[in-house]
Amino acid sequence: MIGIVICAHGVFSDGLHSSLQLIAGKQENLEIVNFEESSNTEELKEALEKALNKVEKGSGSVVFTDIPGGTPYNQAALLSAANRKIRVVSGTNLPCLLTACFSREVHIDEFIAQVIQSGKDSISEFIVDSIQPQKPNNNRGGI
Repeated sequence: MIGIVICAHGVFSDGLHSSLQLIAGKQENLEIVNFEESSNTEELKEALEKALNKVEKGSGSVVFTDIPGGTPYNQAALLSAANRKIRVVSGTNLPCLLTACFSREVHIDEFIAQVIQSGKDSISEFIVDSIQPQKPNNNRGGI
């Protein structure tokens, strides 16, 4: 099973994790690392290493980060460069994490491709002109 670590600025990781649990339930081999204002890069690196050690079960681990080039991403990338079993995905959103949770038994390369595609596919714009507005029924008090 591929291990998952969610690491982002502030408490974004907590928010993603909370939503993920609400939809998909409690997940095994998943850890959260927040990079809060009071933290420094060395503390973040240590927290990431600890989280990765907890989730690694032999199939590799993926650190999901928020911003490409941000501190969580950079620290995860440094760990990945030193250990090829660690991979890093940036621009994380909830749909890509849901895909990740339900795809952890595949090869890590396929896993990465699936979660990135899911994240991309989930970004869309609601266009008002694409629906027909309903006329209010004034006989029922408006609802």
